[in-house]
Amino acid sequence: MPDDTALERIGPYVYRHFDPPRLPAQQQVGVAIVGGGPVGLATALGLARQGVSSVVIEADDSVCMGSRAACISRRSLEICGRLDALPEMMERGLPWSGGRSFWQQQEVFRFSMPVYEGQRLPPMINLQQYYIEDALLAAVQRVNAERPGTIDLRWATRVDTLESGAQGVSLGLVNGLGRGSLQADWVLACDGGQSFVRNALGLALEGTAYTGRYVIVDIELPSQHPTERRAWFDPPWHRGATVLMHRQPDDLWRIDWQLRHGDHTEEAMRPENVRRFVQSHLDAIGEGHLPWKPAWSSVYRAGAMTLQSYRHGRVLFAGNAAHAMPIFGVRGLNSGLDDADNLAWKLAAVLRGEIGRAHV
Repeated sequence: MPDDTALERIGPYVYRHFDPPRLPAQQQVGVAIVGGGPVGLATALGLARQGVSSVVIEADDSVCMGSRAACISRRSLEICGRLDALPEMMERGLPWSGGRSFWQQQEVFRFSMPVYEGQRLPPMINLQQYYIEDALLAAVQRVNAERPGTIDLRWATRVDTLESGAQGVSLGLVNGLGRGSLQADWVLACDGGQSFVRNALGLALEGTAYTGRYVIVDIELPSQHPTERRAWFDPPWHRGATVLMHRQPDDLWRIDWQLRHGDHTEEAMRPENVRRFVQSHLDAIGEGHLPWKPAWSSVYRAGAMTLQSYRHGRVLFAGNAAHAMPIFGVRGLNSGLDDADNLAWKLAAVLRGEIGRAHV
């Protein structure tokens, strides 16, 4: 099983890598966004719609590796539509409106979300996160073509120091070409579950960190099964645990399986054990005869946690930097896009002097 750093291609998708910029020794900006994933990019685009420029600092040199968040709700699609990122997402995404749940091998529940004739958007689409980020990047390029420099995206650049004061926030930046610093009036922390900004401020998420762990694997599989959510509880091939399966574009299928008490993460992630589990699952659902190969894997630990406040002085938190949610329903990404949508217009109103800082 390839690791994240070695992976350059999944099916037809080829990862583009971006060079780091030369960093100014000192620079004053109005808004700095730490994190260039979906939440950071959506926030930058939302601010741009309000006429507000921003600098986006992203530690990686490409969009994310692997499917990651792959189920996008209608509400999120509406938000991406306002950001001019919807056409690329709808062109490739797989719409779906229902799912089935199995107890062992017996179907025990079926759900269907309302679908109406003439409705503009489906209840959900399945689309790998790297395609979502590509669509948002295309929207960034269109903004910058019309208004150059509106969104200054700095790839392969890390924030390694942070000092927050009453009048703004000082960020130390580093990349392969050297060091630099930013003095920002506002910093938006969109840097994910392991948020550097949150840790630098000595803040911690509060709530429940579940012991449950899930192995997530993308496989290339030429299956013709329709796009729906399938969940197996206590299946004979994985007693006492849960297995989920989703179809994605490019003949890519996402399988999540829960590790049981006593299962060791390192053992479960060994390539031979991943292959053994996936083959047993495909055999059980009648698709074990199809050729398949692994494309990406990771481990997820569920949690229901949050910061008590998403604002700390001139630092504002959004997405997984602000809260952690269980895997089911891809609530992390969808709620993060809600955060971005809500944060952008409020901060823009503050910057225009229309509302006070307490309202952001």
